Parts: sequence; C-alpha cells; structure tokens
Amino acid sequence: MSDAALSRGLARVRRRRWFLWATILIYLPSIWASLRLTGSDSATAVVFGVWFVVLLVASCAASFARCPQCGNYFHVHGFVPVFARRCVHCGLHVTADRRPRRGKIQPSPPSQGGVGG
Repeated sequence: MSDAALSRGLARVRRRRWFLWATILIYLPSIWASLRLTGSDSATAVVFGVWFVVLLVASCAASFARCPQCGNYFHVHGFVPVFARRCVHCGLHVTADRRPRRGKIQPSPPSQGGVGG
C-alpha cells in the first residue's frame, strides 16, 4: 500500500472520529441553550431527538470506517465497537502516517570525542 493511500484512509478514520467526539461534546451546550432560549421541555426534547439521530449517524460512521492497512473495520471486532486509537485487527495507529516509521535505521550523530568517548 502506498503512503498516500494510507494517509487518505487514516485521514478518513480521523475525520469520522472527530465527528463522533464533537457530537458527544455538543450535547450539554445544546440542551442548556435550548432550555435557556425556549424554556420549553418539548422544544428541548426535539433538540435532544435531533442530537440523538446525529449521534447515531456519527457512531455508525466511526464504527464502520475501514482500516486502510488490513481492510477490516478499524473500531469493530465482533459486535462491539471499541474506539481505541489502534485498529482492533492489525494494530495500525490512527496517527501512523504522521509518525516516523519504526525500523528505519537513523544515522547516529558523529562522535565528538576520541576513543570511548
């Protein structure tokens, strides 16, 4: 797999994860704003219903994102989604395209001293 394809796939996984976490974080402010602005429980229930539908969409989108390395679902193993930072099948980290690759031999800096030191 090319580095560009890996980066595109991981960017897609990260976007879906951000959408999910943003949806979760927006819950309390949206309910609070609804109660403050309308003072109505029924209007707040509508806001909650809309938020819940968006949460379902976000959780499904994040759960069923495919790993660009192994092709399996990045977060789902069996029936339960596990929103870990690594693919539950191959262990690919969600930021693997942003990290230096392991296993490459890094040139060591030239030594400044004489023997042994």
